[in-house]
Amino acid sequence: MQASRNQATAQQQSASSIPRPAHPASAAAPPSPDSPAERAAAATPRTSHDIMHDAIKESAANQKQRTESERLAEMERTYSRQDMERQVTRRFKAGDVYAPHDLTGVEMAKWKKLRRKGRPTHDVVDQLGINPIHHYKNFSIMSEYMTDMGRIKHRRETSLRPVNQRRMAKAIRRAIGVGLMPGVHRHPEILKMEMRERGGRSI
Repeated sequence: MQASRNQATAQQQSASSIPRPAHPASAAAPPSPDSPAERAAAATPRTSHDIMHDAIKESAANQKQRTESERLAEMERTYSRQDMERQVTRRFKAGDVYAPHDLTGVEMAKWKKLRRKGRPTHDVVDQLGINPIHHYKNFSIMSEYMTDMGRIKHRRETSLRPVNQRRMAKAIRRAIGVGLMPGVHRHPEILKMEMRERGGRSI
């Protein structure tokens, strides 16, 4: 009898000495927030307004970073001679005298305005009632519709109707074909008159 009691007591002591496993719920529970603000933020669910606000902030930050990177890339860019020449609207010629002020943006804007030529808004051929093909021998008329290099001007520069533009081009090609007009530069008589107007010597 006494032996059975001692055996039962030993079994209870051995059972109490075995460590019990932790409860799975208590082991998976996250640590509680430290501050009251964090506990309130964790308890309050995020609304669509908060999500949109965060997205807008992130987009603004990305845009600012992109702008800054583009600015740094522009600062590191090395400009070539062609890039610098495109910014100069004034066409200098041999013998021209200029001051450093002439290279500023204000002066370049003035020369840019002077270079703009108002193109005609009406068809001159229709207003005069002439056929350009019949006047292919008149080099003064033909020269008005040719560039300094002897090319035929585009219709957006002449403001002629398509049919009159084709007639004018045909008259110019006919004058060049029979030798009345040069095909690589303006007519010598026109050049001579321009030299006289500038006060230079004649050709």
